[in-house]
Amino acid sequence: MQSKETQIKKVLQKFEKGGMDRRGFLEKMTALGVTAMVANAVSLSPLGATKAFAAIQGSEERAWELAKKAAAKAEKKTLTLLIPTGSIGNMTPYVDKWKNELGIDLEFIEEPDEVVHTKGMQEAVAKTGRYDVMMPTAMSYPDWIDSGVIYDLTDWTEEHQPDIFNEEWGVVFPASHHAQLYNGRVAGLLNDGDQITLLCRKDYLENPDKVKAFEDKHGYPLAVPNTWKEYYNLAKFMHDPDNGFYGSLEYRSPYYVKWMFMQRLVSKGRLYFDQDVNPTFNSDEGVAALEDMLAMNEFLHPDAFSFTWSSNYNAFGRGEGFMNIVWPSGFKYSKAPSTGPATTGKIAATVMPADTLPNGELLYAGLFCWGYGYAVSKYSANPELSYAYAQWMTSPTISADAIPYLGGYSDPYRINHMLAPTQRLIDTYSPEYLQTLYDNMVNTVPDFCLPGGFEYQDALDKQVHACMTGAKKPKEALDDAAHSFERITRRIGRDKVKESWLALAKNLAEPIKKASGADQW
Repeated sequence: MQSKETQIKKVLQKFEKGGMDRRGFLEKMTALGVTAMVANAVSLSPLGATKAFAAIQGSEERAWELAKKAAAKAEKKTLTLLIPTGSIGNMTPYVDKWKNELGIDLEFIEEPDEVVHTKGMQEAVAKTGRYDVMMPTAMSYPDWIDSGVIYDLTDWTEEHQPDIFNEEWGVVFPASHHAQLYNGRVAGLLNDGDQITLLCRKDYLENPDKVKAFEDKHGYPLAVPNTWKEYYNLAKFMHDPDNGFYGSLEYRSPYYVKWMFMQRLVSKGRLYFDQDVNPTFNSDEGVAALEDMLAMNEFLHPDAFSFTWSSNYNAFGRGEGFMNIVWPSGFKYSKAPSTGPATTGKIAATVMPADTLPNGELLYAGLFCWGYGYAVSKYSANPELSYAYAQWMTSPTISADAIPYLGGYSDPYRINHMLAPTQRLIDTYSPEYLQTLYDNMVNTVPDFCLPGGFEYQDALDKQVHACMTGAKKPKEALDDAAHSFERITRRIGRDKVKESWLALAKNLAEPIKKASGADQW
């Protein structure tokens, strides 16, 4: 008699070759003991049935088997999740499955995103066990691991294989390392592909009068910008404040403005630190980046200095600007008719512009900023069940299903989300934008995913904002930020920060390592 595995393999192959319709496939797989959810996902996957089943078996099914065992022995039948406000939409569709099939209630505790990190640090002291799963950004992992509030997930990932490094459906490199590892150990499982890309109004790019006028003025075709210089020229050309239409909606507001600086700094071939964690942003490249930002201020939306992500998305969706620098959720907003009434069907997206290095080469550098993930509390009554939830929710198939739901932060982060997307992902983002996300993500540089990361980020943000408002000159602002960085580093411990920084730098894209000199560290 054939083994069950052999029978499943034959069914997969027959379906893949067109020898079986979908209904027959689902009936056969169910008869062989495969759950209806898995069989349905496999039948619809663009990976092909065999690969999709391997992917699911390799991650989703293993997580579910672990969840079943852990749920059966759990005395506490509730899994409590600390999540940022506004992210719940990607998780609620699975609440009934966990209740009905595992007997586990999922309780969500929402906190403002700027508070989640603090809540985790408070739990390190209080040790209440209130949370089982916590959903921080990647910057929280170092401090949370060092404070003992979350588990190092490495042993679980080695045993249960979440496929986060798989070449076909793993998390896109280098975000796979920057947004999940701390000093080479797995601290959390990414569930949100936070990176910034550039949006333009396609209808303006295709306007015949503007096409001619732009080419006559600049001597090259009107198109999405390839360099920061072209970005500036476009913003200036399209800026029409008398009609409430502005060149760009780039952020200048507190909390957001440092990302605009960090993005430009790295594209000039300069990182945040050298190999000994001495600050390097108060350099000629850093000053030039701030001067470029100051020059852009004339062509920005008047609310740029007060934008939050939501007010920024709404203004762009109302048709108040030509370009915007946004997270993938901003593209979703602009594409949906309900939130982008003026932009739906009219967006051209591109990777972040390159800058020109002294040797004439162009350097493309994206920024992977924020990026939520699942971490497991050390004080959870059910840590294995918590880990199983994290792996199951971030598995290749469940994550592809979860991301398109509205009312959540999750955006594509696995290779299959972008290069082998489901129809729902295509409908939500478009094939062209998913390819742009992939092309941009491979060149991304992380946030300050270091011990004290939030302190570094806040210190830089305050000074960049002071410069943008005219309170400080560029060099003065960056020198002041550098002094703050030195104090933070001394307090935390230079060796400790250095170890973490070198681990991050090791996984940068090769062009960025070469341009910054990190390839010699």
